[in-house]
Amino acid sequence: MRFSLFAALSAVASLSYALPSELQARDVLSAELNQFDFWVQYAAAAYYIDVYAAQVGAKISCSKGNCPQVEEAGATVFYDFSSTTITDTAGFIAVDHTNAAIVLSFRGSYSIRNWITDVTFIYTNPGLCKGCFAELGFWSSWKLVRDDVMKELKEAVAQNPSYELVVVGHSLGAAVATLAAADLRGKGYPSAKLYAYASPRVANKALAKYITAQGNNYRFTHTNDPVPKLPLLAMGYVHISPEYWITSPNNATVNTSDIKVIEGDVTFDGNTGTGLPLLKDFEAHIWYFVQVDAGKGDGLPFRA
Repeated sequence: MRFSLFAALSAVASLSYALPSELQARDVLSAELNQFDFWVQYAAAAYYIDVYAAQVGAKISCSKGNCPQVEEAGATVFYDFSSTTITDTAGFIAVDHTNAAIVLSFRGSYSIRNWITDVTFIYTNPGLCKGCFAELGFWSSWKLVRDDVMKELKEAVAQNPSYELVVVGHSLGAAVATLAAADLRGKGYPSAKLYAYASPRVANKALAKYITAQGNNYRFTHTNDPVPKLPLLAMGYVHISPEYWITSPNNATVNTSDIKVIEGDVTFDGNTGTGLPLLKDFEAHIWYFVQVDAGKGDGLPFRA
């Protein structure tokens, strides 16, 4: 997700920061690390046009080699969506029989319409809870595909009633996934799991608290990735909790000791505390266990 407003936003990034919440931090377990490394591969697969515009039943594959475990599992596309909305929301529903999972994956930014969505820093009321507000672009990205996605999810679950529902995404896709998971939990899928990699802030304090309380949230940041620092705290946006802060360098293998789990909607012990959101730090944005956006097409299309 590239933000054309980086320079302007960075200039005011230090204004009106909220006080940090009470913090608790821990390392992750090996079994957790394996899960984190696995689900990001579904987020990576969402960047491939051969996946988000695939035929139903097609096996998911990543020609750049960044979703090997998904390929090994033999996961197939149940439903795909792209190029049908003003926000150019794209992604797919997959059925993974090997891991007994139904996966809803959202693509990160690729088209001009996606990037306009990225910087629509205006509040909207998503109707999820009292006093709750979401970022307009991210909520619209979900709302415009919600009816069709929910129809297909219902069918996928009916065919595989014992499977868990996992919602994933990277960057813009993580923001949309966060709001989608929150919405789905209130619409018949209370145990849906969220794996959000490099998500920007999506909510005001009330909505972030509501989503956090739902549980099953895994929100990842990486070193000084600038994207999770936007929209600014000064604008009233905060993150859901907890934060899984990856401290290993770009292009490096992530070990259990490289991830710190930090509680709180505003904390400076993780990504937020690494400084202003600067475009020069953008390389940290694309490396989350794998190069997540390796499958993205060339150029800057109006829509993908």
